[in-house]
Amino acid sequence: MRRLAGCVVAVALAAWLTGSAAAAGPKAYVGLFKDDAVAVIDTSQNRVVATIPVPKGPHGLVVTPDGRKAYVSSDGASTVSVIDTASDKVVATIDVGANPHGLAMSSDGRKLLVCAFGTNRALVVDTATDKVAGEVAVPQGHNGAISPDGSRAYVASQKQGEAALVILDLKTMTRAGAVPLDKTPRAVDASPDGKRVYFTLAGVNAVQVLDTATNQIVAQIAVGVSPHQAPPTADGRWDLVVAQGPGELDIVDTSTNALAAAVPVGKTPHWVAIASDGRTAWVTNEGSNEVSVVDLAKRTVTATIAVGNAPRKIAVQPMGAPRSAAPAGAAMAAASQKSAKSVTIAGVVYHDHGTRDISGQRVVKMEADDYYFGPTFLRGKPGQRVRLRVENESGTLHNITIADQQIDRDILPKKTIEVDVTVPPSGVVTFTCKFHGPLGMNGQLATADPKTGASR
Repeated sequence: MRRLAGCVVAVALAAWLTGSAAAAGPKAYVGLFKDDAVAVIDTSQNRVVATIPVPKGPHGLVVTPDGRKAYVSSDGASTVSVIDTASDKVVATIDVGANPHGLAMSSDGRKLLVCAFGTNRALVVDTATDKVAGEVAVPQGHNGAISPDGSRAYVASQKQGEAALVILDLKTMTRAGAVPLDKTPRAVDASPDGKRVYFTLAGVNAVQVLDTATNQIVAQIAVGVSPHQAPPTADGRWDLVVAQGPGELDIVDTSTNALAAAVPVGKTPHWVAIASDGRTAWVTNEGSNEVSVVDLAKRTVTATIAVGNAPRKIAVQPMGAPRSAAPAGAAMAAASQKSAKSVTIAGVVYHDHGTRDISGQRVVKMEADDYYFGPTFLRGKPGQRVRLRVENESGTLHNITIADQQIDRDILPKKTIEVDVTVPPSGVVTFTCKFHGPLGMNGQLATADPKTGASR
């Protein structure tokens, strides 16, 4: 893991001076995608009390219902790490195949669902032995959910051209059906009674509601731009939606499927964990390196906790879970994340990673990362044909879409694609990631001397 900020010593000293050698409340576990670590938060004090190194790119993260173990997948590796929450140390490693993404836990704590994106499989781990107990083929499974009775799983299959919500029979470990989708699915959550599945789609500013009896989408709930995750509270009364574009936690009344409130949080929120009593939610803000603590009754942020670089997934122990003695010396202060400046042109946000004159070039190398294209602004000759060689340097699925030129290509993590584009006769053509465009992952292809002033 890369070196953490120097203020670690100050935080550890402060913890020692207060005599707080052990977490006093339920702990929240936060995957720090760019620090290759898991931060541990004492929720009673709203501070980080430990950090746990894990393999590169922590992606999925869940805690068992008894609060004794946390599981973390690493999409830069091929493993799921098992954390003993009493000691806050990794005590086992489960080999699940390349690029494991989302994790889901059964309500009885016996089954762990692993979406092995890189090997086109969904696996079930027996949590008593921490061994793989079965697997089913699922193309590029990203996130999933297990029905409350543990009999079925719903997995978001992101393979381009085959996007679907795949339904698995966990008793026979077979594919039981699929709901074809015209957009790429993102996060998936089941209602407490098992009658509904809530999921989101790339490029759709609404939560999809699936009736599990008919496997039909029965509602679309309009929410903020770029909704990512939408888990219900334990009583099923509310659905909490992370809206990445505006940076808010949307609260949906499930009895009416209507938006009841929007709580501003931090930049680029990614995931939410809900207290077992339904009173509090914790939202990870990937763009501002913090966790927002939300009072769900008052619908306000009561605290903001700096945690480290690029917090993504978060899970919290249930009330009454066993406490641990986390050494104060392991406490970590967040390091500020360097990011490029953002510019807004004609209402579109661009994370500006440079301008390049490509006049006369036949092949242009670009990178796609979280969440930008580099270079962001390409300037060429009117009508010039050029091949873009785009490398995805991150562990996240990205995409390049140029609607005006009928281009829509996914870019798998750590892979490179090539697309042939044409510089417009005048003005600009915008390209975007259909998953992360609202987060500023956009660019422009323009004539070398544009009259619009839109090019850089």
